[in-house]
Amino acid sequence: MLASVMMGALSKRAIDYVQDEWEERKIWVSFSDYEKMVEEYEDAYGHLYGNPGGCAWIFCMLPLAIAFGLLSSFYQTLASPLFDPLIDSLLIILILYSVVGVTGFVIGFRIPAIDAEEFFKPPIKGDVYDFASQLEKVPGIRAGLNVELGVRSGVQTIMDAEVKTYVDGLPDTVSVQVQVSHSGFDYPYLVGTVYKGARVPVSKERYNIGTRYPAMIETSMDVEVSVFVARFDIPQRTSSVPSISGRDFRILAALLAESLRGNYDASR
Repeated sequence: MLASVMMGALSKRAIDYVQDEWEERKIWVSFSDYEKMVEEYEDAYGHLYGNPGGCAWIFCMLPLAIAFGLLSSFYQTLASPLFDPLIDSLLIILILYSVVGVTGFVIGFRIPAIDAEEFFKPPIKGDVYDFASQLEKVPGIRAGLNVELGVRSGVQTIMDAEVKTYVDGLPDTVSVQVQVSHSGFDYPYLVGTVYKGARVPVSKERYNIGTRYPAMIETSMDVEVSVFVARFDIPQRTSSVPSISGRDFRILAALLAESLRGNYDASR
């Protein structure tokens, strides 16, 4: 099994990537379109990037190998062979080594990545992506991804992708960024900025907008940038682990978009 894992890893590392120039272009896509692109990308290149979590499968294979070994030992205690002692032994060895060897090779092949990781890397995922995708359903918010594609000799790859959120109808100088902190639970919040917007004081306002927790918008100035931080005011002590639903997060985003739009209009 260990030999098969090593052979699989060496086979993966033996893939030769020929350096050359890629024709790069950027496109704006929705989250649903990006999901389709990721499916096609993983079908084409999913076997090329590394999966370090595959190391755990090595330990999962040990019980299987032991089980096959015990099965073969048990078979030797039978009074009469199924076919012939030699044929039966060959069959057991063939099955045991085939299952363990093939599985070990596949695991070893999945663990490392090829040398060209900058071109064949896993697409972006995670909690920031999940919460940002919720904003696609918010009226007045334009949420999606800036995707950088690479094209070369008829081959296309996703070279980079970045989640971007803007206020619909306003220039890109007004933007929204999704942040997620982890303090015992996923705590998403939004940071809205208006470049050269109307000046705002350092303040904190609370809003009851029909969500589980009251909303808070904190304002401040960062040189020429008006900053709006929208979050939920969650009590420090609660009887259960706090959770923020997608519905509440979308309502919070709509409130922030309204504040950003008002600041932008006031600066004109």
